[in-house]
Amino acid sequence: MREEAAAAAAGGTPDATDEQLRSQFATLDADGDGRLSVEEVQVALRKLGLPAGARFVQDLLSQYDRDGDRQIEFDEFRRYVQSKERRMRAVFEAIDVDGDGQLSVTEVHRAAAALGISVAPEDSQRMIELLDIDKDGCVDYAEFRQFVCLLPGAHVSRGQILSAWIDSASWAHAMEYRLGHVPPSQPLERFLAGGVAGAVSRTVVAPLERLRTIMMADRSATQLGPVLRRMWADGGLRGLFRGNMATVIKVFPSSAIQFAVYDACKDVMLAYSGPGVGDLSPQEKMAAGLAAGAVACTATYPLEALRTQVSVAQGGAGSSYLAIVRSTLAERGVRGLYQGYPASLANNSVAMSLGFASYEALCSAYARWRGAPPSSGEKGLMGGTAALLTMVATMPLENVSCSTNELIVTGAAADAFSQTLMLRCCGRRASAASWRGSLSSFAKVAPSIAATRLLYESIVELRGIGGVRRYRAEAAD
Repeated sequence: MREEAAAAAAGGTPDATDEQLRSQFATLDADGDGRLSVEEVQVALRKLGLPAGARFVQDLLSQYDRDGDRQIEFDEFRRYVQSKERRMRAVFEAIDVDGDGQLSVTEVHRAAAALGISVAPEDSQRMIELLDIDKDGCVDYAEFRQFVCLLPGAHVSRGQILSAWIDSASWAHAMEYRLGHVPPSQPLERFLAGGVAGAVSRTVVAPLERLRTIMMADRSATQLGPVLRRMWADGGLRGLFRGNMATVIKVFPSSAIQFAVYDACKDVMLAYSGPGVGDLSPQEKMAAGLAAGAVACTATYPLEALRTQVSVAQGGAGSSYLAIVRSTLAERGVRGLYQGYPASLANNSVAMSLGFASYEALCSAYARWRGAPPSSGEKGLMGGTAALLTMVATMPLENVSCSTNELIVTGAAADAFSQTLMLRCCGRRASAASWRGSLSSFAKVAPSIAATRLLYESIVELRGIGGVRRYRAEAAD
């Protein structure tokens, strides 16, 4: 270690030699058999305050274990460390501002502050103590590398490493920091992940979305075949996707807000749950989902009204986005953009509450059954199943929203809505046309939500969003 510190001070941190890597490998290989078992990896993770649950170990092994035997041989260890050497060295040198090859308490504190991570001086001291093997009050590159090589590849960046280091030092000292110890980019990345996942998935099912909208908003559209021919006649392939631009413009912020608000509510609730609480109750998750649905609906409802009108409209000069917005504002003012908002608010809030809670319940049950957390693809299936269950439970509210869509399309006055909504809803629920629209909803919702979940979880995993605390939450779940 001293040799590396001296070399670094003389002109940059050196790459690890084969001898140094063998020495580091030997400290992890407790039984000396030349292989790191899952149990040995878990022991090393616990010593450094890192998560040792099934998902974290699985993601770590996916970086090392090339032959799939769930063990890490030295050649596999060396290959992974060397592949990440340049990134690890760059992070170390960015923190080591004086270039002496040692990370001090002051340097660590400044590096965290530069990334916008709230760290007290005593937190920085705990971070140094966690990695300071030779107890000299500083962390050299070999000590730093020993920690970073136990992080999955998605977490080998300055923000992720510092976040994991802070979190691990806290857990190693029996302290559980949940807020204020993630880079500012993390909430933004989570927001964008939700938006991208929602927009892409809804584009995939756009023809089903337009079919559903027409059958539920237009009482004359009672048969599937004629509606499909109407869609195709309205511009061919483009007719199938009419209104999708408005859908994407609405879904991107809506999906992003839903995921961001839900996760933020969970973080806040966990922060006030006290030490030792690893997960929320089903009721708390439902409350977080309720808030997510309400905020997303309120923020994006005018876009939903626009999407409905564009989807039902036939092609022509008056069917463009701009023309419909101008017409709505001219005839009904800003209130026209919120026509039927209360019904949609109720539907979205309850649906998000049940959807998020049932999704997490399914993932937890699956993890208990399999003995390991579900993969991203399996989470997509869980999301689709949860969506179907939610649709069954919220179909009455969905039909209220159908009546709202009729009012949007026909331009009915707001007071007419308040007087006739319930009667109209009851009539629609009893009609065959309503259930044909409902069937199209089921056909659209499952693949859409499944794709959203799959994309969202894949982006989160690829970018390491949520840091190591995400693994702690999954282990607790």
